[in-house]
Amino acid sequence: MRVFHCADIHLDSPFSLYSPREAEKRRTELRAAFTSALMFARERKADIFIISGDLFDSEYATRDTRELLVREFAKLSDMKIFIAPGNHDPLVSGSPYETMELPANVHVFGGERECVHLDELGVDVYGVGFTSKNMLSSPVVGWNGLDKSKVNILVCHGDTTGASSVTGPITKKEIGESGFDYIALGHIHKATGLLCENGVYYAYPGCIEGRSFDELGYKGAMFGSIEKGNVDMKSYRFSKSRYEIAEVDISGAADKAHALELVRSAIRLFTDDTALRLTLTGELSGAFVIRPEEIGSGCEYPHYIELTDNTFVRPELGELEQTNTLKGVFCRNMLAEMESLDPESEEYRVLSLALKYGLSALEDRSVVDYTGGER
Repeated sequence: MRVFHCADIHLDSPFSLYSPREAEKRRTELRAAFTSALMFARERKADIFIISGDLFDSEYATRDTRELLVREFAKLSDMKIFIAPGNHDPLVSGSPYETMELPANVHVFGGERECVHLDELGVDVYGVGFTSKNMLSSPVVGWNGLDKSKVNILVCHGDTTGASSVTGPITKKEIGESGFDYIALGHIHKATGLLCENGVYYAYPGCIEGRSFDELGYKGAMFGSIEKGNVDMKSYRFSKSRYEIAEVDISGAADKAHALELVRSAIRLFTDDTALRLTLTGELSGAFVIRPEEIGSGCEYPHYIELTDNTFVRPELGELEQTNTLKGVFCRNMLAEMESLDPESEEYRVLSLALKYGLSALEDRSVVDYTGGER
């Protein structure tokens, strides 16, 4: 039996990091990633397609998204599709699960625990969905009477990170005692790969497309085979883009041109499918300010760069310049103030920025408006 397992699609996410135009592009990419997953499942002739919660980002969905899903689900008429609504898209009055006319091959689990028998496959698919933002009980506990002669699969949205969770708290002990052959989980956006607890296989496939800098790397879903006593599920990439975080030490850069060379060399693996949060570090002898757009644009560079400059300037001034120029007086006074401070303190960081921007201004170099949030 071939099974495709995905979760946490979050269709119609706002993508508030971007401009309205770019956010709409990212929403289109997200829909495309999910469509690619559906096509993959059809080409691999999956028998069961599982969505373990948060298909939608909220309790509402745009008309375009609803029409897309109905159309694409209908193309998989030979495949059984199971959906367990999560905390972002609970099965409530007026939710997309109620307003869409879903094809007959799609089954949405509600708040009551339920089992769907697929006798032709020798499979029982169990499931339960969220009916509000919270689920205080474990969705893994309380399933009785499993038919051990069949493959038993549980589809649910839940949280294995802590017993105090209000989004379906699950423990490994509960998983190991459940008796299922495979538990298809959703909620954790970082893929776990296939796990096993006391003979019970389970997995979080992760989200299908990253949406912010707390969801790093390429994303995807899981596909493989499940039979009695043998589960073989692997991860596959479906995301169109990724979020990444990088730190580049530009110590010793002689000038801005040299610093830009160091940055470009360090981030060459991040191309236009990447949104990059970049931090510059190191000690410099000269003051200059790098703007994200100066790093580069086009297919060889990230399509979005969020830049934080944590470099420290320790100017090399001659004796005459130290005593007889405004720059020398400024540097001497600023460095004296900073010497008594903890380098990790906020006050030290602010004075370091002031030194950098002050030197840039005194040397008649362009200065980005720090109050605007870009540096």
